[in-house]
Amino acid sequence: MNRDQRTAVKVVSVIGALIWVVLGLRYGWPAWLWIGLVGLTIAGPWVVSWWLLGRVGRKDVPAAEVPVEQPALPQPSEQQVSGTPLRSAHPEYRFSFSGAVFWYVKPDAPGLPHANPAGLAVDLVLEQAGQIAAETSPEDGDLAQYRLNAVLGTPRSDPSGHVVAWASAVRLALPDADEERLRQLAAARKDEELWERQRAHERNKRTYFAEDVLQSPGSALVWWLARHEDGDLDEAVRQISNLRKLTAAAHDRRIPDSDAPNWIHPVHSFVVDEFEVGAEQHVFAAIERLATGDERAALGHRLAEALDSHGHRDLAQLVRDRFGDRQELPGSGAAVGE
Repeated sequence: MNRDQRTAVKVVSVIGALIWVVLGLRYGWPAWLWIGLVGLTIAGPWVVSWWLLGRVGRKDVPAAEVPVEQPALPQPSEQQVSGTPLRSAHPEYRFSFSGAVFWYVKPDAPGLPHANPAGLAVDLVLEQAGQIAAETSPEDGDLAQYRLNAVLGTPRSDPSGHVVAWASAVRLALPDADEERLRQLAAARKDEELWERQRAHERNKRTYFAEDVLQSPGSALVWWLARHEDGDLDEAVRQISNLRKLTAAAHDRRIPDSDAPNWIHPVHSFVVDEFEVGAEQHVFAAIERLATGDERAALGHRLAEALDSHGHRDLAQLVRDRFGDRQELPGSGAAVGE
């Protein structure tokens, strides 16, 4: 009985007792009568409440439930599977499947019993294994083996509901010859990739030299100077002939004759130093090889002017005499156009 219930019983008892007192005094009842009624009114509700609450509070103890024993699963049978071929993702390569297949006949199997439940169980396992193997590349057989052990280790029923089957100790492998072939193919692919990268690098170098470095003798000379930042200019001048030959060869043009005189350095020498005997032969040979006809006369005239400006008047006059320019040098003593 909670607090609210006790308060309600008290109020009802007091009200009932007051009613008996009022009636006893009003009608002149004997004192023992109305006092007894007051006592019964006060004690009665409490007695009744305790009696009712005691009946309601008592609960019948339920009988102990007897646990229902689950029927024991049938003892599984084992069927070994070895060397069963399974198609891989590559049609030319097949895996070899091996493992232990466990199975039991379902007690509530519908219809007549299956004539070969072991074959039904093996077929269920191989069907699941074949689906996974068909999605597996031959190179990933080891990885697929772990997946097969995880998937096939869960018991499951066949579509007809006759057997429950699972597998363990599953092994998926390729024949030794196929494994060796795959290793060789992998090595060949790596070599081919490396070869292609080397070829691409070589093509880039050829393009760089043909279209940039050896585009012209000038670009070749600039490239040489960039590679020899500490080199002297005299060495750069000496390399011009070789660079001209390289440029011509790179573009399938006529390469200058190998026996052509290297007249650049002799001109540099006799321009800077004193005139040496025999230098005119180099100058004449250079002009004759570089130009013909009127161009040869014009080139001779310009070269004679260059020699004259550097103080080599005698050599300049020889060039004019050789290539048809009869203009005499100033101060030579000969009259111009007699």
